[in-house]
Amino acid sequence: MRILLIRPNSIIIATPVPLGLGYVASYLLSRRPGDQVKIIDARNLRLSQAQVVAEAGNFQPDLIGISAINFETDQVHILSGMLKRAFPHAPVVIGGPYASANRGSILEQDPNIDYLVVCEGEKTFCSLVQALESRSELGGVPGIFFRQDGKVKFTGEPEPLPNLDELPFDWELLNPRSYFQYRAGGRNSQNIVKHSSKTLTMITSRGCPFGCIFCHNIFGRKFRKRSADKVVDEIALLRDKYRVEELEIVDDSFNLDLARAKAICRGIIDRKLGLHLSLPNGIRGDIVDDEFLDLLKAAGFYRIAFAVESASPRIQKIMHKKIDLQKVQWAIAETAARGMFPTGYFIMGFPTETVEDIEQTIAFAKQSKLSVASFFYLNPFPGTEVAKMVGEEKVSGKLFRDCSTMTVNLSAVDDQRLHQLNKRAYREFYLDPARAWRTLKLVPKNFRTFVNIFLVFKLFFQDSVNQ
Repeated sequence: MRILLIRPNSIIIATPVPLGLGYVASYLLSRRPGDQVKIIDARNLRLSQAQVVAEAGNFQPDLIGISAINFETDQVHILSGMLKRAFPHAPVVIGGPYASANRGSILEQDPNIDYLVVCEGEKTFCSLVQALESRSELGGVPGIFFRQDGKVKFTGEPEPLPNLDELPFDWELLNPRSYFQYRAGGRNSQNIVKHSSKTLTMITSRGCPFGCIFCHNIFGRKFRKRSADKVVDEIALLRDKYRVEELEIVDDSFNLDLARAKAICRGIIDRKLGLHLSLPNGIRGDIVDDEFLDLLKAAGFYRIAFAVESASPRIQKIMHKKIDLQKVQWAIAETAARGMFPTGYFIMGFPTETVEDIEQTIAFAKQSKLSVASFFYLNPFPGTEVAKMVGEEKVSGKLFRDCSTMTVNLSAVDDQRLHQLNKRAYREFYLDPARAWRTLKLVPKNFRTFVNIFLVFKLFFQDSVNQ
């Protein structure tokens, strides 16, 4: 079977390699080596939808899979319609966070989409392909939505893959060197500052037990991890085969197993891999000790992100994160003291959040040794716990653009005041001469850094800067 996998283009600036599509393709080919699989990353290549369809025409797919996040809603539906008209015989399958969050409503609204794959997609997508090819009953494939007798059916939640070390991954399927090229309007990583354009992204664990109410929870609550040796082997492969100079690890909970995180650092140090490393997704800031920070520094990590979200203890309880804010402040200060680049992520607009709650968050950021802070608006995506808390009808049908755009305000603060607080947070955090001087000494001195300084300045006055 000829299978085409697509990441759509969008206004999103960050364009790391689409690891999800890489894992789906690798798993499929390990079970069905006779298939032909092509991956089109339209965001990386900045392809228009017409160009994607033209590329698909050169391949002539028997089945089309599209992976997307909620910020790509419009692109998914427009592209699905164009592909269905061009290839009416090819089923269209949607996966990724958008499918997992919105589920059956996607099939109810869009006749151009035939199937949804939710949660972890590797085994489910492979089983779906096999069932379609053999014309088997789809009810025996957990993790899919499909239509039957005019109704949308769901086959039940899939079981998470138990052993991530056994999960195959073929980097060649992603053409990793194509991500080293500069493309106007984008960057090849989640990381906002970089030392090198020869950057790739990897993931070393799945699952998070903390249950934050705004999380998609695609990988489940059980923390599953790749062994430290396997992780270090892959880092060495990327350096030696593709000449990678920088690597970002995008786990949700890289340091949840602190002993394993330390072992990865020791492996990098012992093998003298000599890369610039970052953790841009945000580590758990209260699972940190001096030894871990020393190992991060020695291994080559230069940017560590801390996902604080809110400095209000009341809001911490509401969001189910319940992080130790005092310990996080200590970890941030110690990260900065070691010459690394601490970044903080904060969110405004939680249910019942007051001006006083937001003031606590702003004060926490200002008093910290963070070099960079992002003050996002809450995005209560359908299917998340926060959407259920306030009622799915409040978020259904909303077009979420990005984390810096206020789409739905669930707080106790009116829209205008929330916007003012957000802009004030940026100005008061960054217009601190001591912080500015400290940060300028740490950041890589290159064009990408200059661009991001400009984008931060825009956030003093406006919301989305992705255009």
